[in-house]
Amino acid sequence: MGAKRNVLLYLSPAILFTAVFFIFPFIFLVIVSLQEWDGLSAMTFVGLDNFRTLFADPVFKKAIINTLVWIFSAIFLHMPLGLGLALILHRRPRGWKFFRTLFFLPNVISTTALAFLWYFVLHVNLGLVNSVLKLVGLESLTRPWLSDLGTALMANQLPFILYVGFTMVIFLTQMSTISPDLYEAAELDGATSWQKDRFITIPLVKNAIAINVIFNVAFCLRMFEYPFLMTGGGPANSTMNMSLYIYKEMITANRYGVSMAAGLLTIALGILVMGTVLRVIRASDRK
Repeated sequence: MGAKRNVLLYLSPAILFTAVFFIFPFIFLVIVSLQEWDGLSAMTFVGLDNFRTLFADPVFKKAIINTLVWIFSAIFLHMPLGLGLALILHRRPRGWKFFRTLFFLPNVISTTALAFLWYFVLHVNLGLVNSVLKLVGLESLTRPWLSDLGTALMANQLPFILYVGFTMVIFLTQMSTISPDLYEAAELDGATSWQKDRFITIPLVKNAIAINVIFNVAFCLRMFEYPFLMTGGGPANSTMNMSLYIYKEMITANRYGVSMAAGLLTIALGILVMGTVLRVIRASDRK
């Protein structure tokens, strides 16, 4: 009995922290999602009307699509890039520690600062991109990157590449646990560097792939600074995502019930995407 009390005593701070910062807010989120509330007056129970409002709103549908584009880019572009860098640095070429630090450095810089930096890099008049294009005689390629319907979303996602160092470090950490004996045996069999990466390294970093999926999907679902500071969700809601939609419904429109319903659906979307990807990874392990 005393041992159980000691376990509860040690776990109580974590339990309290989880309850205060996750369980209670989640319960509040569910309750308010079923109410009509402007944040000041009394709540009015409306059942599932807030969810019906969301699915009838074309802006919300656009926000879902754009969020899925973010997630797709993270999983199929950002993660392979991080894996590629990790495979190169895992071979420890000259200066590998310097490049490891260099690639990871943007992760300690404020997201807001990077958003403002890229805003001015892509600015139609003051931007570095258009200035360089004019300088090399490619003025026909200049455009308002952040206000063009065809390039605004892509421009919003460009700064995300800078965070590839975080993904790379997770892969490198997993690669450091692989026994060198496996590579030595492969070399004796005449395996090339690509074959060692394909048949040894990549299959043995599936745990790192799963961890990176969780981190990248979570990052995309809560991505707010880039669309808010660089484009404000425009032009014509072409860069609107779930986080920005929730913010605008709550702060601008004062529709707290609709905002909370959108937040609940964002959580459900994250669980669905991460669960699907992790299930695919587990299925491949069984083969």
